[in-house]
Amino acid sequence: MEENKALVKSFIEEVFNKHNSNAADKYLGQGAERFRKISNSYFSAFPDLHVNIEHILAEDDFVLVFLNWTGTQKGEFQGMPPSNKPVNMRSADLYRIQNGLIVEHWDVVDSLDLLKQTGAITFNDKSMKQ
Repeated sequence: MEENKALVKSFIEEVFNKHNSNAADKYLGQGAERFRKISNSYFSAFPDLHVNIEHILAEDDFVLVFLNWTGTQKGEFQGMPPSNKPVNMRSADLYRIQNGLIVEHWDVVDSLDLLKQTGAITFNDKSMKQ
């Protein structure tokens, strides 16, 4: 289990914090090309993107990490022009490890909060009151 945690920590550091999407081949059992495309879009939109691991747990072939993402939207993001606003996004990511590779991944991300922070959507608390 400790080896699996070390693999996920290394993946997060090398790929996300060093913005090295090409390193995905070293960590992913499949889907590296799709992953590169998605991660490069984040690196382009948030050139100072950084990820902190808040918690990491492992059991059998699974590693669960709670992540805190920070960055500044300096580039286009999902069709939205740069806002130059700082963002903070949290996620819970579950990885399944097999033979030293990440073979499956699930995550829960508060995308609504990210869109609010970039100004892509506005939210008026009064509209929720009945």
